Amino acid sequence: MKKIILTLVTAVSLLFLATACDSGEDGNHDSVISAADLPKSASAFVTTYFPGITYLTVKKHNIPESDGSVYEVKLSNNFEIDFDANGNWIDIDGNNQPIPADLISEKIQNYLTANYPNQFVTSIDNEKTSIEVELSNNIELVFDLQGNFIRIDK
Repeated sequence: MKKIILTLVTAVSLLFLATACDSGEDGNHDSVISAADLPKSASAFVTTYFPGITYLTVKKHNIPESDGSVYEVKLSNNFEIDFDANGNWIDIDGNNQPIPADLISEKIQNYLTANYPNQFVTSIDNEKTSIEVELSNNIELVFDLQGNFIRIDK
């Protein structure tokens, strides 16, 4: 019985040790940086679309994420924005708040007004080949880069 308990304790200890040494799902270490260390275009973006809002955290990924994001910004209004190495936004998550309308192309806005008049965009992802928006009713829509509707994402 003592051997079983000792083996179990050893196995659990090794499991905790292995997960404590894991640096994330992709081995990527993040660094917390100052907002002043963001690319100028990212800082200008935040100032333009979120005036008067303060930064809660700014992280820099040492290795870009699969979507190309290098900087992860969390703002005091609960918005989260990811930027690439050049400071271009990759995705914006309003955490159930409306994304500023100026960030959504007129063509996509027209489609949303015609087809989802009582909904607003809570998240937008600027993918390499498409633009994905999530609406306040949790429906995700996919558009091409010209703003043409492609499909509802499931």
